[in-house]
Amino acid sequence: MAAAALTIILTFVASGSLWLGLGPKFVLSEDEQANGLLNLVLYFLIGLPLVFVVVFVVIG
Repeated sequence: MAAAALTIILTFVASGSLWLGLGPKFVLSEDEQANGLLNLVLYFLIGLPLVFVVVFVVIG
Protein backbone atom coordinates (compact mmCIF):
# COMPACT_ATOMS: atom_id res chain seq x y z
CA MET A 1 0.00 0.00 0.00
CA ALA A 2 2.84 2.36 0.85
CA ALA A 3 4.53 1.56 -2.46
CA ALA A 4 1.37 2.47 -4.37
CA ALA A 5 1.05 5.78 -2.52
CA LEU A 6 4.74 6.52 -3.11
CA THR A 7 4.33 5.72 -6.79
CA ILE A 8 1.39 8.10 -7.18
CA ILE A 9 3.05 10.89 -5.20
CA LEU A 10 6.35 10.63 -7.05
CA THR A 11 4.57 10.47 -10.40
CA PHE A 12 2.58 13.59 -9.54
CA VAL A 13 5.73 15.47 -8.51
CA ALA A 14 7.68 14.30 -11.58
CA SER A 15 4.89 15.05 -14.03
CA GLY A 16 4.26 18.46 -12.48
CA SER A 17 7.95 19.29 -12.71
CA LEU A 18 8.07 18.10 -16.31
CA TRP A 19 4.99 20.13 -17.15
CA LEU A 20 6.52 23.24 -15.58
CA GLY A 21 9.77 22.67 -17.43
CA LEU A 22 8.42 21.76 -20.85
CA GLY A 23 5.01 23.33 -20.79
CA PRO A 24 2.07 22.09 -22.83
CA LYS A 25 3.84 20.52 -25.83
CA PHE A 26 0.85 18.51 -27.07
CA VAL A 27 -2.21 20.15 -28.57
CA LEU A 28 -5.06 18.16 -27.04
CA SER A 29 -7.68 20.89 -26.85
CA GLU A 30 -8.28 24.29 -28.42
CA ASP A 31 -9.00 25.81 -25.01
CA GLU A 32 -5.67 26.90 -23.50
CA GLN A 33 -6.60 26.07 -19.90
CA ALA A 34 -8.02 22.65 -20.78
CA ASN A 35 -4.97 21.94 -22.95
CA GLY A 36 -2.64 22.62 -20.02
CA LEU A 37 -4.61 20.30 -17.75
CA LEU A 38 -4.78 17.55 -20.37
CA ASN A 39 -1.03 17.83 -20.92
CA LEU A 40 -0.45 17.43 -17.18
CA VAL A 41 -2.67 14.33 -17.16
CA LEU A 42 -0.81 12.95 -20.20
CA TYR A 43 2.58 13.52 -18.52
CA PHE A 44 1.20 11.74 -15.43
CA LEU A 45 0.03 8.75 -17.48
CA ILE A 46 3.35 8.53 -19.33
CA GLY A 47 5.35 8.77 -16.11
CA LEU A 48 3.26 6.34 -14.06
CA PRO A 49 4.72 3.09 -15.44
CA LEU A 50 8.25 4.50 -15.29
CA VAL A 51 7.96 5.58 -11.67
CA PHE A 52 6.20 2.29 -10.82
CA VAL A 53 9.23 0.34 -12.02
CA VAL A 54 11.66 2.64 -10.21
CA VAL A 55 9.78 2.40 -6.91
CA PHE A 56 9.52 -1.37 -6.98
CA VAL A 57 13.15 -1.86 -8.03
CA VAL A 58 14.34 0.42 -5.22
CA ILE A 59 12.01 -1.14 -2.61
CA GLY A 60 12.47 -4.72 -3.84
